[in-house]
Amino acid sequence: MDKKLGLKVKVNGNLVTNAGLDTDDYVLIGNVTFAERNNGSKDFTLNVTGMDGEQNDHVYWYGTKLKEGDAITFEVIEAPFDDPKTRTKSDIDQEARIKSKLENYYHLKEKLKDHIK
Repeated sequence: MDKKLGLKVKVNGNLVTNAGLDTDDYVLIGNVTFAERNNGSKDFTLNVTGMDGEQNDHVYWYGTKLKEGDAITFEVIEAPFDDPKTRTKSDIDQEARIKSKLENYYHLKEKLKDHIK
């Protein structure tokens, strides 16, 4: 069995989560977003989220607004991981995902037919 990897996330030196999933089908996202809009609104955030593909759940560990001077650190870690704070069933069911992937496959197969041997 492969080692499962996750993220240790700190904000200003304080541990906020050890995010990760002990599953073979997952996505883990640690992102910092900066958005400034023409109307003057601003959005500076940190979010740690993901997807448990085996359970078809969106998962959430942590989120906060950021300000100038905040120090964010990400460290790749092995288990143990914190449980997600929330799990939400995906709106897209497995059959719809497969249908979408097949449509994409056939589209690319046709588009790239001259390059496939």
